[in-house]
Amino acid sequence: MSIKQLAEYLGLSKSTVSRALNGYSDVNSDTRLKVLEAAKILRYKANPTAQRLASGRSKNIGIILPANDRMFVSSAFSKVLASASELLIEHGYQLIVTTISSLQDEQKVYMDFISSGLVDGLFIVRTRHNDPRITLLKVHNFPYVCLGYESGYQEDRFVDVDNQHAFYQLTQRQINARHQRIAFLNGPVQLTLAMAREQGYLQAMREATLKVDKNYLLYGELTERDAIEMTKQLMALAVPPTCILCADDAMALGAIVACEKLGYQPGVDIAIAGYGNYEHSQYNKPSITTLDYDTHAVGEQMSQLILNQLEGQTFATQNWHKASIIIRESDLFEEKFNA
Repeated sequence: MSIKQLAEYLGLSKSTVSRALNGYSDVNSDTRLKVLEAAKILRYKANPTAQRLASGRSKNIGIILPANDRMFVSSAFSKVLASASELLIEHGYQLIVTTISSLQDEQKVYMDFISSGLVDGLFIVRTRHNDPRITLLKVHNFPYVCLGYESGYQEDRFVDVDNQHAFYQLTQRQINARHQRIAFLNGPVQLTLAMAREQGYLQAMREATLKVDKNYLLYGELTERDAIEMTKQLMALAVPPTCILCADDAMALGAIVACEKLGYQPGVDIAIAGYGNYEHSQYNKPSITTLDYDTHAVGEQMSQLILNQLEGQTFATQNWHKASIIIRESDLFEEKFNA
């Protein structure tokens, strides 16, 4: 059945039926419901090729990830993408995920996407300070939404977890537990998420008038491997930390592995906590204290914002999402920590 036949069956214009099927806000709710019910009964399916030719759009949203980026496979990030994809599908769009290698010119890859017509918009992740990708997209007036924030971002172009507040809370928890020597294994310094998480950590330490030893603040990739090496470095100090906060659960797992190899028992001899609430975190021994956020809401918000730009939708926007502490075994401790 064609859309023309569906329109004739309903006694409506083809354009009204089309707009109702695509969720346009200028079609009243009764008409939209009538069209959707008829389409379901008659098993109408839109011809995607015809839709693209008629609209001049690909009906695709792209996301480009570094090929060696562990964020690509993390459970939390996968859930964000799944939620974003689900809403896009409901509105006739597809999410296309591709990778970029270190051998490629990033600006050229993004320029190719902008000019090819392959995608109608882009999701930008792992946002960086003065991100050149965003500058390029702005110059070409190309639709985008960032998962990440830096001062100056437009409210209709980003979604983020309040990373500063999250790590402020996580650091406060350790301070309230009478830790004074608190280390922080952070992500790459150029990432906006790393900068925000560090600000939260430093804010809590300053408010408690605790010294931040420069040797306690280290940067690396959000991986177990980098965390293992950084933890070995920390625990080799003349005065090692009693608590290690990690910018990611993969890093927390690496810190646990390193401490155990060095003869420390996490949760007993040293406190360790992470971020992301990955699947392995609750099953690890010890289970990992972590920061959790609503991955479904974040992903859905990303798609709502891009649809507002592309389709003139009027989804209510929520830029900021809160993280909450999930208390598990890895940061429980004994009084001897600060003896």
